This record gives sequence, C-alpha cells and structure tokens, in this order.
Amino acid sequence: MKVWSGVKSILNRAPFTVKFYIGFVLFGFLLMGLVSLNAYIKRPEQMQSLQLYEQKLEDISFKKVSEEYYASGRAYQNNNLKIIYDSLTINDVKGILSKQNIGWNEISKNRIVGHDYDTNIYLELFKESGSDKVTLILQRRN
Repeated sequence: MKVWSGVKSILNRAPFTVKFYIGFVLFGFLLMGLVSLNAYIKRPEQMQSLQLYEQKLEDISFKKVSEEYYASGRAYQNNNLKIIYDSLTINDVKGILSKQNIGWNEISKNRIVGHDYDTNIYLELFKESGSDKVTLILQRRN
C-alpha cells in the first residue's frame, strides 16, 4: 500500500503533459496486449483454414518433403504454413492453383507472390537456385 501512495504523490506533483504521456504509453501497452491476445485466440482457426487450403494441392502431395507452421509479423498476427516440394517447377504449382481466384505478381524468374481473393490467403512460391525444390508459403493475416 505504501508503493501506491508513493506513486500517487509523484503523479500529483507531475505536470499534465507527463501524466498524458504516461497514460498514452499505458494505453499503447494495453492495446498491444489485446491485439496479441486476439491473434493467439484466432490461431487454431487460421491454421485450420491453411490446412484446408493445402488440400487443394493434393495432386502433388506425394512430392511434399516437409511442412512447417509458424507465426510472424507484428504481435505474431500472421499465421504461415511453409511447404517444400521436391522435383517440381513453379509453373506446376501455379497450374494447379490456377482454378482459384488468385492474382499473381511475378517478382523474378524464381519467385512469384499471389493473393487468393476468395479465401484471403497470401501465397509465395519460390525456387531455390541450384536445387529442384519449390517452396510454397501460405499466409493468413488477421
């Protein structure tokens, strides 16, 4: 209780601008905590939607080498599924996904990014130089 009375006496002597900045910082921390909590609560639902989207690629699932789930972005709001395929080209994967409503943007010869407008999933396809492996990253953003 002595700590709280000490904090109150310091705040009573502080000018309004200092109180305003302290309140602003506390509000920022509260807002960031709520955003992180929301991302944490929605993570299983978004991972499930990425798994359902992966089922559209079942024609090439036998060439899958590995898959990895991870979160990225500010406050870990972006949920990602990274799939690595062996003995494929970028055009093979792009051809399978051509049935979807995807807007593609070719960054370079070995890297293509896209956005599926129906399911709001972002895709990134790239081929590592010197290897025959194609990496597909599916990303779902909050």
